[in-house]
Amino acid sequence: MPLVVRRRGEDAEARREEGGARMSSVASLASVELSGVLATSPDALRRRLLGPWALGLRQYLALRLGDPQRAGDAFRELRRLVSAMPASELVREPGPKAHVYRLARRIALDLEAQRPVSARGREALAFRDPPDATRGYADALQRVRRSLSGDDAELVELRFARELSPAEIACVVEQPLVDVELRLARATARAFDLLGAHAPDPHATRGGPLVDAFALAKGAQGSATRTAEGESLAALPPGTLIGARYRVVKRVGIGAFGDVYMADDADVPGHRVALKMLREPSLSTAAREAALRELKLIAAVFHPSVVQFKDHGWHEDRLWFVMPWYEGETLDQRMQRGPLARAEARRIFEPLARALAALHANGIRHQDIKPDNVFLARIKGFGPDGEHEESIPVLLDLGVAAKEHEALIGGTPVYFAPEVASHYANVDDERPIGPKADVFALALTLRNALEPDTEEDVPAGAIEAFIERRARERPPLPRAKELRWLAPSFERWLAMDPDQRPSAEELARELAVLTRPEERRARRRAVLQWLVPLLVGLGAAFGALVYVFVRETELQELEISRARTEAQAARADLMVEAARLEALDADHAALLERYEQNRLTRQQLADQLATAEGQIRILGDQIGQLIGDRESLSASLDETREALATMQETFLTQRRQLDTELTRVRDLTRHIDELRIDSERVTAELEGELEQTRGRVEQLEDQLEISRAARREVTARAESLDNQLRESEAARERAMEELVTLRRRVAQLREILDPGEQPARRPQDTGTLDVRAPEGASADPVTP
Repeated sequence: MPLVVRRRGEDAEARREEGGARMSSVASLASVELSGVLATSPDALRRRLLGPWALGLRQYLALRLGDPQRAGDAFRELRRLVSAMPASELVREPGPKAHVYRLARRIALDLEAQRPVSARGREALAFRDPPDATRGYADALQRVRRSLSGDDAELVELRFARELSPAEIACVVEQPLVDVELRLARATARAFDLLGAHAPDPHATRGGPLVDAFALAKGAQGSATRTAEGESLAALPPGTLIGARYRVVKRVGIGAFGDVYMADDADVPGHRVALKMLREPSLSTAAREAALRELKLIAAVFHPSVVQFKDHGWHEDRLWFVMPWYEGETLDQRMQRGPLARAEARRIFEPLARALAALHANGIRHQDIKPDNVFLARIKGFGPDGEHEESIPVLLDLGVAAKEHEALIGGTPVYFAPEVASHYANVDDERPIGPKADVFALALTLRNALEPDTEEDVPAGAIEAFIERRARERPPLPRAKELRWLAPSFERWLAMDPDQRPSAEELARELAVLTRPEERRARRRAVLQWLVPLLVGLGAAFGALVYVFVRETELQELEISRARTEAQAARADLMVEAARLEALDADHAALLERYEQNRLTRQQLADQLATAEGQIRILGDQIGQLIGDRESLSASLDETREALATMQETFLTQRRQLDTELTRVRDLTRHIDELRIDSERVTAELEGELEQTRGRVEQLEDQLEISRAARREVTARAESLDNQLRESEAARERAMEELVTLRRRVAQLREILDPGEQPARRPQDTGTLDVRAPEGASADPVTP
């Protein structure tokens, strides 16, 4: 469920003064400003309170009851009680979260009284496997779960996994705060002892291991629908006519602030639309302006990948507006079937990046980019051949979008950018929030789409600890072997500093890196497709020319050889057979005739050879040009081979380093096993000493209790003496007043008895009265 909080300067200042206090903007405000919602709609407040805490509440109930099914029933009962509870009780101190958890605990106790939960039932619950956890860490978590007593485990769970303060925990368990703080300190110390080397900082209020120790796996905390507020409101019945035009078919979606329905347009037969209706009525002009906010933001931007609206109006003081009806699925539903291929991811995320760029160009931040808000619409005619369907990504839900000048911050914590998380977490550097927070969320959505199994979640529903970690740490880069080469790109797209990230338009261009290997292979194949036939043809032509030249030369040599042989035979016959001179002359004439014919043939062959040589020179020039092209291509191929050789050397080097590291890891594993055996022995000894220490501590605690009782008795006696002293002081003051009165009466008596004489000197410092006694009476002074 997305968080939406209006931040003010005084809120940030107050949080900085609190130091390590809990994040009130997330825990106390939840998804709305409680004071504002309480003033306008107490029912809305009650419905929305369960949203951010639903996961933690269900896991808390499952751990109490040991049965996911019973936890689901208890959660439904909790929703009913929260809906019936007066809003004034929910928001009173120490806060609504404490009151909701107190109700949950009471429900669990009632159900447990009806059917007690066995220890085996709790042990059968499936706990979440922490990512990248060693075996020793998993064993430490198991020790915490098995060794902590039920009461101590509940206190530690409420403090660390459910993120309640000690005052809130005292409200939940309905015990004095002093007792809760003492018991919590003991339970935490015990948990840290059980964690051993994996224990967090003793002063930490959000211990990661103590969150993992109470984090259940998905499906082990009971069933519940998507949002609490969606379950509490009935859908509009089918057939309801909205705006005298749109007839409701069914409800198809439940959002944080409204519901989405499939509806038919009565004015245009066969026209189906998506109709969104806000859940809360708008009873004032200001409320209506606020309700129209999302509509105005949608209307401000036109892009095929940004949802558009067609119509709007009011139904029972609730805003409705109409959008196109898309057939398809959300990106989250597509990810359930497996990871996206890189080419498919590029087809989806390039239009989304350009849609974000269009939003940012109009000064709008989306603030809630996530797979649920990306719809893959199947539209016929947009496929590669114009006939088949292809998914077109569409950005949905601008309910928490904001203009540049607005201080509205919203989104889903799992997809928070670091600068967004820093405004909720207790960190010193609150970075300004701009459009690049959307770029971060879109890049994180892409990473999760390529590797759905690595998508982060909020362990145990501890949303505050998750947000604080996101404010300080970047999400992990792709881990799959076939995606690691994308790490430099994701390192830039998911940078902690917004200034190091690209803009949405730049991201759209940089997403071409997803298919770069395939494009390089395609270019190589295209070059080879025309280069190889050309080289083969040139080689065949050159071979044919060489063959013709050699063949002609062989024929000429053969003719010359035959002529020489015949001439030598004729000369031999002439020398041997002188008698046959005439026959030899005839033969000689025949030979001369044949010689002339052979000379003519040689001339013809020479002419043909010259012609062939000219053609060869022309082809040679062409071959030279082709050879130059081939050398250029060879140089390019050599560079590619050198790059491949470099990559191979790097791979071999890394492989050797990996083998070395594996050897070191094996040695370290053996050493760790030896240390574990020693640590188990030492642990057993320390546990014995710890038991003795605990006995002494208990004796000291008993003595401390006796001392405290004696102190209380002495305090009571001191208070009694103080009361007596105050009473004595009061009596003394009354006596002094009576003394003054007595002096006045004595003076009056002297005047009456002896009016002619002056009164005697009044002692100032002795505290006595010197009164002249009447005749016959004693003259001793009167001492008061």
